[in-house]
Amino acid sequence: MTGEAVPRSYPFDPDGEAGTSPVYARYRREQPIVRVRMPYGEPAWLATRHADVKMVHSDPRFSRALAGERDQPRAFPVMPDDNLQGMDPPEHGRLRRLAARVFTAHRVARMRPLIQQITDDLLDRMAQAGPPWDLVEDFAAPLTSGVIAELYGVPPAERPQFAEWAKAQTATTSMSPEQIEDHVGRLQQWVADMVTKRLREPDDDLVGVLVDGYRQAPEISEHEVVTLARLMLAAGHDSVKYQLGHCAYLLLTHPAQLARLVADRTLISSAVEELLRYGKTDEAAVFARYATEDLELSGVPIRAGEPVIPSRISANHDERVFDDPDRLDIGRRHNPHLAFGFGPHHCPGANLARSELQIGLGGLVARFPTLRLAVPASELTWQNGGLARELVSLPVVW
Repeated sequence: MTGEAVPRSYPFDPDGEAGTSPVYARYRREQPIVRVRMPYGEPAWLATRHADVKMVHSDPRFSRALAGERDQPRAFPVMPDDNLQGMDPPEHGRLRRLAARVFTAHRVARMRPLIQQITDDLLDRMAQAGPPWDLVEDFAAPLTSGVIAELYGVPPAERPQFAEWAKAQTATTSMSPEQIEDHVGRLQQWVADMVTKRLREPDDDLVGVLVDGYRQAPEISEHEVVTLARLMLAAGHDSVKYQLGHCAYLLLTHPAQLARLVADRTLISSAVEELLRYGKTDEAAVFARYATEDLELSGVPIRAGEPVIPSRISANHDERVFDDPDRLDIGRRHNPHLAFGFGPHHCPGANLARSELQIGLGGLVARFPTLRLAVPASELTWQNGGLARELVSLPVVW
């Protein structure tokens, strides 16, 4: 078997601030398919080059469904119910079509005024309170939780508890296995109750759209609809929150790029794409794919039944695809990043996430063009123990 004799521990840099480990560049150059071992599960191959990562995500010879039958490599003690992420086409298409109903271009366009209103309200509050202000807890968190709670119809009084339950879905070591099981179970029940309500009382909210699709798709079970809604909630709440905070951090620690965006706010769309490419905060690649037949990746033989973990973080810094990839360039023209995945499992909510990032970051720089960190970047605290490495807080002044 080609590769290092002893699998390397993965993720490479489990602690500290978010960033792309320099180890990836060495592997892309010298050993693009490397043997690794995650905290749990069997050893795997790690794909580090853009072309290989795309292939693992999209080639039908790689299966996600087989992972459910194996001791798959993972950051969790127990792999959560991944629903849509655990299926292969054509089975995958049943739920994918249902998820796609929620995030059509038309529906996302209709959501933008809601995102804008929540953003404007938070910016007004920020201006009235004055500096310092925490862009994580006082901006990113209420913005993303406000959007997703409105889409799910969560009453304001229940939103803090709702957010805590949602966080359990991406926790690795920040919560005990018992806590994770309890919180995810409570969230599953909450969503199940909402599905039951929407079956009686149709509505046009997120759950209502899923339930309407479910009524028209007898091949989908009610449990699948509930679990799909719960997982979409986690992606829409927690992942967008930490991405918004991290994008703001990247701009604040690259003052020339921030000044460029302040001077030309028409760059906001390309800026968001570049921030997503440059600063993906996942600690480790997840969702291994299993080869269904013998094949090769970058000249390395992959045997049928072996798992491969595709690293989007590494792919997004591949020198073969991106010019000067370790430079943040908010005007980057050629930017085929894989932050939202690729192929059948490309994130169905990508356009909603883009809208939140564009409106949130665009609103910040428009209202507060002199925004800057309130403390040195070296004093910021990063929280590990989840799928993402998150900023605990991001204090700013203006």
